[in-house]
Amino acid sequence: MYSVKSRTGWWVAGLAVLLCGMFPNGAKSTPVTAAVLRSQGTQFLGMTIWNDLNTGWQNYGATAVEIDYTSLAGSITPQNLAETNADVLIISTAGFNYSGAEVAAIIDYVQAGHGLIVTYASFSLVEFTPLTIRNSELMPLVGLGETNKLGTSTWPIPIEFDLLDPGHSLFDGIASPYITGSSNLMNPFFLDPWIVTTGTVLARATPEFTASGIDFSGNAIITANSTSAYRSIYFPHYIENKSDGSNDQDAQLFYNSLVWTSQVPEPGTLMLLGLGFGGLWVMHGHGAIAFARRVRCTA
Repeated sequence: MYSVKSRTGWWVAGLAVLLCGMFPNGAKSTPVTAAVLRSQGTQFLGMTIWNDLNTGWQNYGATAVEIDYTSLAGSITPQNLAETNADVLIISTAGFNYSGAEVAAIIDYVQAGHGLIVTYASFSLVEFTPLTIRNSELMPLVGLGETNKLGTSTWPIPIEFDLLDPGHSLFDGIASPYITGSSNLMNPFFLDPWIVTTGTVLARATPEFTASGIDFSGNAIITANSTSAYRSIYFPHYIENKSDGSNDQDAQLFYNSLVWTSQVPEPGTLMLLGLGFGGLWVMHGHGAIAFARRVRCTA
């Protein structure tokens, strides 16, 4: 067991490289592990692509993925988040509010150095009835402002996204334009612009889909947020829903997002390093909770 203190995190990264070279058994690629939080993606498993990716990840890339859709299907606490040791958390169209304690636990876990993927109607939702706010405190994690007011739209024809950064690794194996099988989009209501804070807009739905002459889907955006501690993605469409038409390009893009968000920068705080279970492990804390992360050693 080693203890390292660094303001920049470079000592940790350097030691990880050194130890990976010293212990060849730890140099094997390890799967990306993901856990789905209580959401539509844990309640309606028959609609999801989880098992398709778990058993057929070889169709999409060289890194294995393991998606756990049962461990966090109930309450969300710091303890059960830590017990999953998930590299990435998935909020699969939440569809309801998380409690204040659950929101705090999610924020702590992600900011402690874990990836996050959020899809479709997981955030604030504006209806024609009085305003309902859903999980707006989580928006900054994906680089969006908490005051975004969003509504849903459904389209009978294929929805295309223009890739604004086609060279991004998120779009490996993705045709341009990217055509999703999903017919559902999340957009700012009444054509308000998206409030993007630290996120980067990587793709935007083409402005070809209109309702009563008003373009809604042209505002739908795929955003990525890469901070010094974690990476995250927001998909405005129901990308993982096979019942909604999720296609092979959607599965490829979701696979890519799992790999990309799992590659979290090393935080520059007090860490404990140890070897075991096929790799180098990093233990670091955020608040009163300590979380473990695996450092992947690749050839």
